[in-house]
Amino acid sequence: MSIQGDTESLIKEAELYRTQGLLTESRERYLKARKSLAENQFSDQKSLKDTVEKGIRAMENDMAEINMATDTPELSEDEQDLIMGLFSFSQTKEAAKIEGAVALAKFGQYKQALNEFHRLLDQGILPVTAAKNIIRCHLSLSLPEEAVSQFGQWISGGLLTKSELRFIRTFLEDLFKKNGISKKLPHVGPLSESEELEEEERRALDISSVVIQLDNSGCKESQVEFDVTFQEDNVISFVVSADKRYLLDAFSQGKRLSHMQFYSPMAVFKGIGIVCERKEIRVGPRRGDYVLDIKIAGD
Repeated sequence: MSIQGDTESLIKEAELYRTQGLLTESRERYLKARKSLAENQFSDQKSLKDTVEKGIRAMENDMAEINMATDTPELSEDEQDLIMGLFSFSQTKEAAKIEGAVALAKFGQYKQALNEFHRLLDQGILPVTAAKNIIRCHLSLSLPEEAVSQFGQWISGGLLTKSELRFIRTFLEDLFKKNGISKKLPHVGPLSESEELEEEERRALDISSVVIQLDNSGCKESQVEFDVTFQEDNVISFVVSADKRYLLDAFSQGKRLSHMQFYSPMAVFKGIGIVCERKEIRVGPRRGDYVLDIKIAGD
């Protein structure tokens, strides 16, 4: 049988395994077919590639449903739309769409969030932010292999530039290290001097966590630390859990936070932040928690 015939056979096997609920076997065949398509040239290449990517997406959704079935209650479409509307703060359409998808992920609706992020990435809307959150969703679903596979797909595709791919690779490496995951990632290749500078600038501005000194807040903690769940330019977002709601007095809207420390993959730096938005989550498994947006104002 020819290489094309072998690839078509792998696709048929993958589809059959998926219909039988054998998702691990299905995934293995789809990934082999994807690799064959990337390494060889076939007639009807686009149609085969579309079939593989559609099958992988459907298989990922099946796996997500299984992983989330006992952990996070499924929200109705109306509730999902409500969440996306309530937590879309930005004035620009592009950023608001990303924030809506991020809100779904915050509520544990990873399947729906993945679909939104993929759609936004395909449309070229804030591609790096969309790609980072696709990675986060895969890891939240305990699917590091899918994160690696997805990254490999981006390398062979044209949705992200080389400097963006290198940045995503570093981002993924850092997440794997933080979570004790050992996976080999494909390499992007050398960058031009301008691309190197672009990547360094992006990495320096990518904030993963913050430590905030609470001045005269009346709280029992003198400082608090939060993981950043979303970032758009100089605005970062994080969640204050319901059991920490006593902290909210320190984060009233418009509050100036004079002592903040920001952590990025490249550096740790100090600065000032302004609380520009604070909203309570009123539906879903994170009901009662609060989402805060902080604008970084510099030293």
